[in-house]
Amino acid sequence: MDHETRERGRASGLAHGCGIAVLVAVCVVCAVVIIVIWQLHRALDRTPPEVGPFAHSSAVRTADAAAERRSSARLTKLTSAVPWAVPLGTSVADSCSTEDRNPFMGRANWAPINCVRRSVLYLAFDGDIRTRLHHLDAVLAEQGWASDGSSQRTLTGMATWMSQAGGDPSPAEGRQGSTEPPGSRPICLSTTFAPAAQAQGIQPGGPRVRLRVAVAERPCTPRAETGDTQIDDTPQKSTSPGTVYLAWHPLSTDAVSRSAYTQHRYVAAVSLADTYAVEATATETP
Repeated sequence: MDHETRERGRASGLAHGCGIAVLVAVCVVCAVVIIVIWQLHRALDRTPPEVGPFAHSSAVRTADAAAERRSSARLTKLTSAVPWAVPLGTSVADSCSTEDRNPFMGRANWAPINCVRRSVLYLAFDGDIRTRLHHLDAVLAEQGWASDGSSQRTLTGMATWMSQAGGDPSPAEGRQGSTEPPGSRPICLSTTFAPAAQAQGIQPGGPRVRLRVAVAERPCTPRAETGDTQIDDTPQKSTSPGTVYLAWHPLSTDAVSRSAYTQHRYVAAVSLADTYAVEATATETP
């Protein structure tokens, strides 16, 4: 093969290689463009409905004011019924929001807008834990709160279950206010209640009330449903799309608990969630 033939072959190979490189580059560019267009489409497709107009409508504001009165009365009544507990403060997060029920593929399917007032009453106390839990269960029952029908779902039942499942829920010997023998682990429990009539047959998705009572001792922090984002000692409003706050008076569950533990053995977080307004129908992106 002479020199000229070799040069022609080399030139043909280079041209072929360049052609493949150009084709690959074009394919990459096209793929990037398609991805960008798809992401823009998804971003636009998943824009939540306007929650603000619903949240600020006169009907919702009237329902919100009624929920505020109900929540305040319920927590005041509960506090008065447990004079052995020291009130530490109450947080409030009142917001209207929705969520995409189809967040990954296809077009958005937004759930009905829900407006919920979440109030958390923090209490500190000492004494015999079983006596305190039994009294709390009795007070809740007297005030019309019911568990799911299982005795294990009461506070006393939860403590008994913990004892049977992994040791006495009492803490180690020597804690302040103790009247019990030492146990294997600190207490850390919670359970949920609802108004008795609601517990017997509420339809899901409508206005409803729920009460979660969490009781803990150091190092456990009671499980509180605050309605905001608890990051270290700085509560923050939820950044979820489609969330509008109507009232927000935050408390850090961790900070409240740490402060209480310096003087008391137990901390309780009573979380009251009152869903006072629900949009009639879901909003689906067209």
